[in-house]
Amino acid sequence: MIIAAIGVVLLVAGLVLVLRPKSAPADAAPSPLARLPKNSGAFIAIAGVLVLALGLLASFTHSSTAKTAHVELAVGNCVTSKDYRTAQLGKIQPTPCDDHTAVYELAAAVKDGGTCPDGKLRDAGYFVLTDGSHSLCFAPNVKVGDCFSLQDTVNQLTPVDCAATGGPGVTVKVDNRFDGITDPAGCVIPQAAMVTTQPPRVVCWKPVQTAS
Repeated sequence: MIIAAIGVVLLVAGLVLVLRPKSAPADAAPSPLARLPKNSGAFIAIAGVLVLALGLLASFTHSSTAKTAHVELAVGNCVTSKDYRTAQLGKIQPTPCDDHTAVYELAAAVKDGGTCPDGKLRDAGYFVLTDGSHSLCFAPNVKVGDCFSLQDTVNQLTPVDCAATGGPGVTVKVDNRFDGITDPAGCVIPQAAMVTTQPPRVVCWKPVQTAS
């Protein structure tokens, strides 16, 4: 807005020069603008218009960028593993849940000490992003047959090639997925299942056996 203000000043000064009388009263105090030739007023006014337009454009662009940068995710929206890793809560863009890379589904957005749907936050059965005052709780939105690397100290899903060997963490495959229930009994390894109550979902994990 400073640029726009400068433009207004220049525009007014230019108009004063253009509209000033050819001769001033004898007893009138001399104006600082009186030293300038009258035809300079038009150039100053035009410069003012240009600077004003530039200032308004810069202000509009900044406002539009700010609105784009802060996206409010809604419960049920999905995000990719790449966007999740940025950990910038106000800048995560939603991705269609049927997209293969959208492996997280927002289950709850809480603030001021709130918890995930399971009543926990630090040790919640969700993938949690927090900035101290706001937290996002994500359920896994994974596809059967996909593989991921899971680490005890990293609260995220890292997509990997099922045939990959080595690397940090444990490589697991999505053996099955059940929506609408919270009972892991249908999993081959029930104790390895991930269960969320909102949305009600059971993801069955199975360790990937790689050839040594």
